[in-house]
Amino acid sequence: MIGFILIGKIISVYGKNGEVKVKLYDESSKEICYSDFYFVDFFGSKKKLRVKSAKQTGKFLILLFEGFNSKEATSVLLEKDLYLEKEENQELPEFSFLIKDLINSEVFACDESLGELIDVLSLPGNDVYVVQDAKGKELLIPAVKEIIHRFDKSVKKLYLKVEKSYFEDDEN
Repeated sequence: MIGFILIGKIISVYGKNGEVKVKLYDESSKEICYSDFYFVDFFGSKKKLRVKSAKQTGKFLILLFEGFNSKEATSVLLEKDLYLEKEENQELPEFSFLIKDLINSEVFACDESLGELIDVLSLPGNDVYVVQDAKGKELLIPAVKEIIHRFDKSVKKLYLKVEKSYFEDDEN
């Protein structure tokens, strides 16, 4: 089975010949970001795009895709997420998880269940896990190394480094 790894977002047109500037979501993405093909999501389906050229400038990736030879043609790609294809047995960098693996996982804070992970929000700074408890209340958990301890894909359990009280409201 094939999955996808979210690596960044196309943030602007770069130059006059149709290149795009990609903001990488994770510093470790630099190690896996050079590919002959990338995928962009159009209305819920991934479109495969062939790369004509790729280069890195600082924290950004500059790509030129086949068939996108002008600013006007490239404008449909702006603000789109960029994905790499991932085979089922391919290793991911540490603290990188596929969204499809995380969804429906049970989330634990120091061995105490917080609920079920129901969604992943991809935000510019970091992803945010949406966890729903048994009463239907949603909890937003930043997906950062300081909070995430480990994820056990085989049993669909996400373990956090913090206690449940870390997420409780001070107002109650």
